Amino acid sequence: MYQSVILGSLLLATLYVLKRMRDPKLNMPPLVRYKFPIIGHTYIYLTNSEEFLKQCKKEYGEIFSLYLWGEVKTIVGKEHLQEVLKRDDSFDAGIAFERLLPLSVILKHLAKFQNSTKVLKEYVMNKLKTYTERMQKNLNFATQKYIGDCDEPKIISNVYDTMTKIICYPIADIFVGKELSQYEEIINTFSDFTIDAAKISIIPPVLDFIYPRLQYYINCIILKIYNPAVKHQRILIKHLKNQIYKRLQEKEKYGDSWKRPADFLQDLLEEESFDPNNINYAEIADKICLFIFVSIHTTSNSCTHVIMDLTSRPEYIQELYEEQLEVRKEADENGILPFEALNKMKKLDSFIRESLRLSESISTLPHVVTKDYTFANGLQVPKDRAVHLYTDDVYLDESLQGPNPKSFEPFRHLETNASATKIGKNFLLFGGGKHACPGRQLAINEVKFFLHNVILKYNLRTESGKIEGPKMIGPRKFPSEAGIVFEKRK
Repeated sequence: MYQSVILGSLLLATLYVLKRMRDPKLNMPPLVRYKFPIIGHTYIYLTNSEEFLKQCKKEYGEIFSLYLWGEVKTIVGKEHLQEVLKRDDSFDAGIAFERLLPLSVILKHLAKFQNSTKVLKEYVMNKLKTYTERMQKNLNFATQKYIGDCDEPKIISNVYDTMTKIICYPIADIFVGKELSQYEEIINTFSDFTIDAAKISIIPPVLDFIYPRLQYYINCIILKIYNPAVKHQRILIKHLKNQIYKRLQEKEKYGDSWKRPADFLQDLLEEESFDPNNINYAEIADKICLFIFVSIHTTSNSCTHVIMDLTSRPEYIQELYEEQLEVRKEADENGILPFEALNKMKKLDSFIRESLRLSESISTLPHVVTKDYTFANGLQVPKDRAVHLYTDDVYLDESLQGPNPKSFEPFRHLETNASATKIGKNFLLFGGGKHACPGRQLAINEVKFFLHNVILKYNLRTESGKIEGPKMIGPRKFPSEAGIVFEKRK
């Protein structure tokens, strides 16, 4: 009986989706043929997405739809994906992300925080130059702590974990200040929060085969019962209470002679809405957690891809080493580079951009259609449809990337003068339009300062002696977990 009910529900859901897909009022993108009812294209999309999407485009054109996880999703190729990125009145990446991971449930005190992008730009991005020295000192300290001198060759496997710890130090310093960033508890929260918060997102949405987005509603219920982020929020609140009390007391005591802390936390305390007599510590903690979520993982992930590509291709290290020797001449007596030195790392910047180009997922940057939309070619997508960008269609296109787009050519971007932070039709890692990632400069600066120190300090190679490419899970690419050998330069 139960099996009949479940099977009947699955068939009804399939018919419902197919009926919506065939709405005669809209000129929908073609639905790719599939052999298996209910699961549709899900299996082949997860097991062979690169070849599958290539064949789909060849047969069906620039825009086509797939039946994935019980729902019709539309894939948009290079000719029209800029429409998705720039038409924010019709496509919303935030809704798509919320469906994947209910961050509003995880960080429930953020309901009124509507200007997060503006806050990040004003409080962090516009002050990057002032954070330069602190960023380098923290990166150098953390590198020494987690990698060490390596007088004898040292093998580090799953470098992503190490990179996360290293990246946390400068981020924690910028967001909560020098004093709090010295606590191991704080560093652990910065490094572990994203992983713990995102655990719910790795659950395959099998319940969506029964009814579209059923998995999302179940995930919301699970998070209300057990929120893995709570422990990190409690740690932050505990330390924030002590730190905020101390700052308010010192400001009152010393007046104009008080030395103002230069960090994101102090900027929050100086907002007009901040009431020192009625402090909402949970809201402040959630604001910080939001920026931890969007900064730590992406930066650590990118840096891991780059260092894996660097160690996999030792033939380029000497050239990069010589460039960094020249750059180091601008450092002060403590080895700290001026902010402007970042612009002198042109070969390193090109290497980073090439690594990120070839490590991005095959299909990514999902958006949800907020109202019926007609593409320039006349095809239409209905409101509430999930749209994914076919990024491989951009990164493997010779007209956009130059000759041999599949090959790793680290200095191909020198001629085009395209920096690692520059968005455009041929580089989608940071999105596009006015909603492009506002923190991309911070992320790339960290990667460059870290690699400057690493290239000068160590000889590098993969433990296997081979090129270690990204690990594939469906259409997504993750950094290899292969070992890297660090050895002190003689």
